[in-house]
Amino acid sequence: MARITTNPALDIQPDFSLPTFKLLRNRIIGGTQTTHQEVAADLIAAWQQDQNLRSIAWVEQENEDTRLAAEAAQAEHEHLEQECLRIEQEAEAELCEVEKKKPKINNFKSGMAVGDTLTPRSSQYAIHKLKTFEYVELWYFSPDGCKETSDEAKSTADDTYGFARVDNFIALKPVASFKASRKAIQDHSLKWRQFDLAKNNFLLYINN
Repeated sequence: MARITTNPALDIQPDFSLPTFKLLRNRIIGGTQTTHQEVAADLIAAWQQDQNLRSIAWVEQENEDTRLAAEAAQAEHEHLEQECLRIEQEAEAELCEVEKKKPKINNFKSGMAVGDTLTPRSSQYAIHKLKTFEYVELWYFSPDGCKETSDEAKSTADDTYGFARVDNFIALKPVASFKASRKAIQDHSLKWRQFDLAKNNFLLYINN
């Protein structure tokens, strides 16, 4: 059935008794004894019956349109929900990826005290002497000796190498490991305070 474009209930019933429909009535009457009033009444009845059928079809059409619209709205709602879920999942995956790439912070114990002093850094020359079990002046472990090491580090790179003889072979060794300081003081010439401070630092190095 073709789609009904207007509500049949709004249609106006024609007046089939008017002269406009006289030709139609004559054709229906033909050779019968039926009057014009009877034919007009039959036409009205037929029109009303047709209107009733079209009204029923209109209601069914309206109900079908409502059902289809509801299904379309439900499908659109489900599509939007799925799209939102997909976006949320992608955002969570990106967040997890970002969290994985973040630098990890080591665990720490609350209440643990943190030292507020730094061990004075002696020269590579003195440390090399300790590692090879050779004699080295205590001055290198005193505050003055460590300060001299710090000043030297500013002007001489730790990766500067020089030639040295090792067991009748020529080898490359860091310059700082065999270059003695011109300011070094012999142990017997140290003041007591210098000796005491150097001794404590010296013990830290040999224990490590």
